[in-house]
Amino acid sequence: MQHLLRKQIITGALLLCFSIVSVAQRRGEVYQPFYDEDLFYLGFNVGLNNNYYNFNRNIEFASPATGVVNTINPKNNLSLTMGLAGTLRLSTHTLLRLNPTVVIAGSKNLFTFTRMGYPNDNPTMNAATALINIPLAVKIVSDRYNAFHYTDIMRHYVFVGGKIDYDLVGPNGSIVNSSAGAEPIYKKIFNSLDYGYEMGLGLSFYLPYATISPEVKFSYGLRNLNNAAPLLSGIRDITSNFVYFTIHVE
Repeated sequence: MQHLLRKQIITGALLLCFSIVSVAQRRGEVYQPFYDEDLFYLGFNVGLNNNYYNFNRNIEFASPATGVVNTINPKNNLSLTMGLAGTLRLSTHTLLRLNPTVVIAGSKNLFTFTRMGYPNDNPTMNAATALINIPLAVKIVSDRYNAFHYTDIMRHYVFVGGKIDYDLVGPNGSIVNSSAGAEPIYKKIFNSLDYGYEMGLGLSFYLPYATISPEVKFSYGLRNLNNAAPLLSGIRDITSNFVYFTIHVE
């Protein structure tokens, strides 16, 4: 699933690039020629996010003496993202970017599982989530270059940094959808706070009044999100994984 999503993201980014450079621009004209002299600038962004959880099992996982769950399978979830960005220029090719973002997921199926003694029941853990993502990254940019017969219209960049995530809704209550009937609300399945590292790459296109930058970012959580709920007693740790496709406007 993640592999297919990456292919869709790359294809979408390429189509966006071709559409941007098709705008009417006189040959030889350079848009925003003094952009690189600005000490800082602000912007906003919108995009899509795909996230799923890694479940690292104990050696005794699925043992009747130690566990409740026989099998567990994470689900991929797509979400809408919106955020702001502030960028500080450290040098000609090095920038520092703060990019607080809201991940609006709504009600999502987090994982499916089977329990001891109920092999024919395959319930799904469902929770509403609204994530605050606060990443700080060092961004390395290339020189501007000509493309598609236009002058200094684009540059590429890579970035790496750390992040803090805070889930405003999801940990407060998760509901199991099961064919066996009504299920209790599970409190605090996952910890609310997460931290980790991110990396990605993108392209910037310089237009008359704005810079448009489609980018792909990969984000990995480092904190164990398992809150020791009895249902997940056979799981050693749970970590988060995210893939973002974002369009920045500055």
